[in-house]
Amino acid sequence: MDHVEKGCDYLAEPPSYSQFFQNYLLPNKPVLIGPRLVSSWPAYHAWASHADPDNPQIDWDYLSDVYGEYEVMVADCATREFSDQKRETMRFRDLVALWKAGHGGALYAKDWHLARAVATAAPPPSPSPSPAPSSPSRGPALGSFYTTPALFRDDWMNAYYSACTADDFRFVYAGAAHTFTPLHRDVYASYSWSTNVAGRKRWWLFPSAQTPLLGGEARGDVVPSGWYHQVENLTACISINHNWCNSVNLPALYASMCAKVEEVERALEDVQELLAQNGTDWRGEWTRIVQDVVEKDAGWNWVTFWKMVLHALRIASGCEDQTSSLWEPASPELTPPWSFIKARVRPCFDDFIRREQCEFELVEGLRGVVDAVGAALQIDGAREPYSL
Repeated sequence: MDHVEKGCDYLAEPPSYSQFFQNYLLPNKPVLIGPRLVSSWPAYHAWASHADPDNPQIDWDYLSDVYGEYEVMVADCATREFSDQKRETMRFRDLVALWKAGHGGALYAKDWHLARAVATAAPPPSPSPSPAPSSPSRGPALGSFYTTPALFRDDWMNAYYSACTADDFRFVYAGAAHTFTPLHRDVYASYSWSTNVAGRKRWWLFPSAQTPLLGGEARGDVVPSGWYHQVENLTACISINHNWCNSVNLPALYASMCAKVEEVERALEDVQELLAQNGTDWRGEWTRIVQDVVEKDAGWNWVTFWKMVLHALRIASGCEDQTSSLWEPASPELTPPWSFIKARVRPCFDDFIRREQCEFELVEGLRGVVDAVGAALQIDGAREPYSL
């Protein structure tokens, strides 16, 4: 089987954290990891039959019975809407019924927050008054159907969002052959990892030099920070995906945030001119408008960004007790040393407080968060179990 056609390592066995850090995170390189990464997951055994390892069969009946009443965002890969595919929300059961009836072949369930849904809410009402119990050999119907691989546990985005918001960046994707995700870069240049529970995908990866790399099937695909990519399902496929970040790619996220703010400022120049003409104290209102648009465009603004950084610094330094049952923090052996973390955050912090926009002075609540980040960067007592 050709796992990779050009330019991307394939690892049959998951690497150690130190190997992953040195060979892929630091140089920002993609990697494909074999089935051992996910073969212990309940989903791996419950969601598909692996009697033929080269051609696992997705059990749509099981998935519909267990998760059918949950709503899922569905993209129509045959219909464009603005710069994306047309989307609608439907019950997963109804989507599976369309597929089984031979319809809806272009429909692709995307960005499904299934892990959070089953962990934070009672199961949706079953359409059957006496549902049959799930087979013991298939595992529990609801609950934790996977665990985040240790390599990806140092995840500042999901640690913060799971503990402090009602959102996260953990998704399930499910679709028929030839459904796809168009060319894109993940939110604010974050990393992503994707694992096929069953099925095959083709990945086109574009590094900053714009030279395409073509990836094939694997159980775990790590997309580097800031790389554009397009993904096609070669067969019916169901996968689990995370967007994530940590200290290694924080400078890329910070640069992406700066670029987004500048993009919004340019788009709203006429608003800035009107505000400047109508009053002397216009900068605060202008900054708040820009930050509101930035947040609506991609879900983040500077307050969110620095709250996430502060949450991560407090955990890394041993000062944070606001964790979540939805996310197990990485152990020190699965993170860079504290000195490395501070060295990655410090230039972003120093640049931010010198920005001519002075957002930390003008955005309500941001000054306190930024001051707390500065204080956290002065802490010297964190453990450093992994030596670079």
